[in-house]
Amino acid sequence: MIKSGMQDISAKNNYLTVVLDDGDEVIHSIESAFKEQDIKKAILISAEGKLRDSRIAISRAGTLRQRIYAEALNIKQVSGEFNKVSKDYFGDVNISIEKDLIHVVNGVLLKGISDGEVIFKFKIIKNIGYGINEGTRSQSKNRNLVKEKILAETNKKPMPFIIA
Repeated sequence: MIKSGMQDISAKNNYLTVVLDDGDEVIHSIESAFKEQDIKKAILISAEGKLRDSRIAISRAGTLRQRIYAEALNIKQVSGEFNKVSKDYFGDVNISIEKDLIHVVNGVLLKGISDGEVIFKFKIIKNIGYGINEGTRSQSKNRNLVKEKILAETNKKPMPFIIA
């Protein structure tokens, strides 16, 4: 069943393609597609199209700020990882948008409206492990040995500092 806001959702060959119509809200549409297809984990690999009325969190000189761009801007590059925990999805859409041929804005998409057709493509990850102790016994033993080594090296007493 296709919900409003999504023109096409196809989950084959472990890929999910979400095609948005003009005026659809990006984050809500992606979450709806994940719920409809019951996806546990996915990685955002590409996007094509333009976004308008975008709100993007950017970092400038160590300070996190939000910027709002009302005009339609072309998507240059995207990335992100999404996980289902209980009934909610967690993850960020890291995005680069072109203001013009020279200026690019990089940040995390907080809100965006599709301007025309926008296509998002995800790689669906089938096997996921949430706990650190999941896996084979030898993998678990190696993790514990590494953890013990890190703890041993960080708990060493500092040597006295001698000034000559």
